[in-house]
Amino acid sequence: MIRCIVVTFSFVILFFIGLASVYANERQHQWVIDSAWLQHQIMHKHPIIIFDARSLEEYQQGHINTAINFPITLTYVEINNAYYVKNLKKIAPLLQQKGVKASQQIIIYDQGDLNNAARLFWVLELYGIKNIAILNGGMDAWPEQYPLTKSHTTPQPSQYFPVLNSSVYASTTVAKVAAYSDLYQLYDSRTLDEFMGKRSATEKFGHIPKAKSIQNSVFFNTTTAGVKLLKSPKQLDVIFATLDKSRKSVTYCNKGKASTLTYFLMKQAGFEVSHYDGSWLDWSEKGLPIEK
Repeated sequence: MIRCIVVTFSFVILFFIGLASVYANERQHQWVIDSAWLQHQIMHKHPIIIFDARSLEEYQQGHINTAINFPITLTYVEINNAYYVKNLKKIAPLLQQKGVKASQQIIIYDQGDLNNAARLFWVLELYGIKNIAILNGGMDAWPEQYPLTKSHTTPQPSQYFPVLNSSVYASTTVAKVAAYSDLYQLYDSRTLDEFMGKRSATEKFGHIPKAKSIQNSVFFNTTTAGVKLLKSPKQLDVIFATLDKSRKSVTYCNKGKASTLTYFLMKQAGFEVSHYDGSWLDWSEKGLPIEK
């Protein structure tokens, strides 16, 4: 009788542990962490690398303890206002200087809209780093009780040599193929007015042929305190369920930054996706066909 009770009690415990695990999995993003988790890692000195993707000026005004300043401006060259990621030869010494290691988890944050964080995520993934996560809400969501610092954290240089992951990179050629191939779908992260050709950052008005509009704003909920946080995985699933996962996806925006958030979330949702480097400014500058 006692043995039967013990077995039954053990089963109940295992059931609830399993149930809690399921709920936890439903609540969590794969590559998104929250402030409490990050603060715990910092307090217990777990071996992670934290990158602050904001400008040096913003970093100096106050940042998360142990964070290394890594402005995304260091990762690209600007040509005709478009952003083009630095090549392997130029990016290697930068990643080594910042202490990038394939063996350590990297956490990235920005002020809160996640555009800078997502752009740095894409750059690191492009050059072979896999263990990366983004802080949901960034500095805007960092609790007041968690300390900030103005002390500059100097990275320990690494010997990391980047390996190009070309599957996440879309060149102009890939974008042209995507515009006319049924195997691809393009996603435009600019404003709806820009997509429809009412406004433009260039002399060309409209969008890349066959592209669909998807603004970053649809990915966020806003708290009562006015902080933007990513929607839950279930809420994002509703958005992505309307998109065709069987096709290769290509994201673009104006310069090549905002659409890396769409890239990041589509990647997390299981899409085969790449980011068009240079984006609309590159497409317009080359006089390629457009639609309205």
